[in-house]
Amino acid sequence: MSESDIQTGWIYRTSNHQERLVLGRDRDGRIVYVSKGRNDAAPFRNCHVRITPRRFAQRAIGRLRQVEDVRPYIIANKASTVVVRESPRPAGTATLPEGEVAAPVARNGVPEA
Repeated sequence: MSESDIQTGWIYRTSNHQERLVLGRDRDGRIVYVSKGRNDAAPFRNCHVRITPRRFAQRAIGRLRQVEDVRPYIIANKASTVVVRESPRPAGTATLPEGEVAAPVARNGVPEA
């Protein structure tokens, strides 16, 4: 699975037949999820876990279904202090490739020296 396929609110299955619900990401960009064992009737009760997107993608073998509202799971698993809300990016803004730093820009739009 690709790291870009990991989305908030989706339940993923691992090779061990466990289910993991993605609650979001933390400030460091790690995936925050809750899991449940192999029992399909069991709720997602385990405390939240943080993992790198790369490792999560390696362990997940597929997406099962989407949960409309993850807020109850965030609250029940005490993950509200960890999950960072994804704010929509304003139109016309772009992200820089990893490792590149933007030059400071003065108020008149001209880059500072």
